[in-house]
Amino acid sequence: MQEKKTIKITITLKQYLDSVGITSYVLGKWVNGVSPQTVYAIANGTRRPSLEVLEKILSSLHSHGYPASLEDIIQIEAKEN
Repeated sequence: MQEKKTIKITITLKQYLDSVGITSYVLGKWVNGVSPQTVYAIANGTRRPSLEVLEKILSSLHSHGYPASLEDIIQIEAKEN
């Protein structure tokens, strides 16, 4: 019988931004089609992003010289129950 796993997804955008010296306010200005308030809420963990918004955030970071990957802004952890 297979053991069940619990998957936990944590948004680590704020930690990434802190590590490269960018504020969520600045990132919010860069991301086209997403309000700065939404970017701030995602970075601070009060809102979960859609895949479309994650794409826009990563594209904005890349266009400003920060080659972030999905692994830089999201942590996925699997635990056996």
